[in-house]
Amino acid sequence: MNMTLGARIAHNTLYLALGKIASTAIGVFTIALLLRYLSPDDYGRYTAVLAFVLLFGTIADFGLNLSTTQDISERQNDIERTISSVFTGRVIVNIILVALLPFVLMAFPYEAAVKRAIMLASLLFFTTSLFQVLASYFQKTLQAGKIAIAELAGRVILLVATLIAIQFSFSFFELMLTVIASGFTQLWVLLRFTARDLSIRFVVDVHTWKRIALKTWPIALSVIFTTIYFKGDAVILSLVRPYEDVGIYGAAYKILEVLITLPILIMGLILPHLTAHFAARDTKAFLSILQKTWDALSMVTLPMVAGVIVLAKPIINLVAGAHYYASAVVLQILIVATGIIFLGSIFTHAIVAINKQKSMVSYYAAAAVGSVALYAAFIPTYTYYAAAAVTVAAELFIASVAMRKVLKVAAGQISLRYFGLSLIASIGMAVGIAYAPFSNICALIAVGALFYVAILYALGVRFQNVYNNDII
Repeated sequence: MNMTLGARIAHNTLYLALGKIASTAIGVFTIALLLRYLSPDDYGRYTAVLAFVLLFGTIADFGLNLSTTQDISERQNDIERTISSVFTGRVIVNIILVALLPFVLMAFPYEAAVKRAIMLASLLFFTTSLFQVLASYFQKTLQAGKIAIAELAGRVILLVATLIAIQFSFSFFELMLTVIASGFTQLWVLLRFTARDLSIRFVVDVHTWKRIALKTWPIALSVIFTTIYFKGDAVILSLVRPYEDVGIYGAAYKILEVLITLPILIMGLILPHLTAHFAARDTKAFLSILQKTWDALSMVTLPMVAGVIVLAKPIINLVAGAHYYASAVVLQILIVATGIIFLGSIFTHAIVAINKQKSMVSYYAAAAVGSVALYAAFIPTYTYYAAAAVTVAAELFIASVAMRKVLKVAAGQISLRYFGLSLIASIGMAVGIAYAPFSNICALIAVGALFYVAILYALGVRFQNVYNNDII
């Protein structure tokens, strides 16, 4: 029996959710091992290396993931050639980046061990960017389970490699090998899945590069500016504050990084259908998808934010240990940014569907310039608290602008009914767990979830009414 498109998206979202739950559990356990193994000082070095590599390597992404997904959604006949040519282009760009990196590092006052670690970690340029190329195909064809399996395999390898590293007392430099092993595993697994559907080969196709580049450059600038304000905080921290401060910030920030992959993956599934409906001028269906996605993410995001704010200290104690106790307040601030990213991702992806990427470039630039200025002004004095607060402000600014633009172009509105009900239930849940007569965090999370669902039910929310509606 053929499933409706709405049911297929729901199934793929379920696969993503299950895979992400497993990956997140393994990821959190791995982070806990790493934080307990490394001192805040060495974890600060570890964080600085990965932040620098991501910031410098952003140009390797160049917005191609979203553009490739959009392009193959519009062109059904040359998917294999498009994927192959983009894959080839990324390999070429990555080689150039690695060649330039030693010269770039000469301008930074990092110690020699940190610079060597950055050079080693630059292999992630290849694993991350090529994985994204392949993921765009599976997002388009609604085979999200394969992406989830690849990511899960990478997390398992990261955990095993981390255990080995701890057993043999690896330095923070040698720990980079665990991240690289994870990245190559993810890429290899997704390559094996891809080989069943497509024959990926090296193709120098200038015509395809030009076609996608015309769509990509505004997204590329947006991605670059986004990464500047998203990762610039850790880089600036590493330049003006002790590595210990970077470690304290990185411990909380790592939780944010683990969480925000879920809405990005979900929106990768939704984007092709937003694009198709908008191209067909079916704004009713377009707005219906936006509304259903907003409702679903609201009902996940708000209790997550409320719960983490209340449980930040026990979460940090569980994940990182007493050495990172100062990270709890940072986590309480950053979880607000995480919530904004969850809901804002709906509209930052919809911007691509309505072809308004160019109109967002100036706003991303403003967020990047403003964030860097605020980081530079306040991090030296207020350290990681300033970094977290500026991150919240930047994410709120971008999400608000994207939401306004999408709704203006689509000539519609988003109902806040389920958002409001979820907010009420989340506040009730937070009060309940804050005054619970026990302190076991697992029990608190379980009780909080029951509180939340019970309050929603009392408010008249029926989950089948939220999800079982094939409006797509």
